[in-house]
Amino acid sequence: MAGRRITLVEDIVTTGGAARDATVVLREQDAVVEVVVCTIDRSEPGANRLHELALETRSVLTRADLDAARSRP
Repeated sequence: MAGRRITLVEDIVTTGGAARDATVVLREQDAVVEVVVCTIDRSEPGANRLHELALETRSVLTRADLDAARSRP
């Protein structure tokens, strides 16, 4: 894994716990992990703590997107 650039892919991120755990293990093996891609980031403001590991979260939809779609007639 040393030196490999890895992008983690998640279906749904709420707190980022699974991505966080995977990042720690991969970085212990000297992999470069900087980005998590997810279909839905449903985390509450401040709940997604992936930034603490210098991870960028890229999502297709966010909680705000889902809330806005639900409120449309």
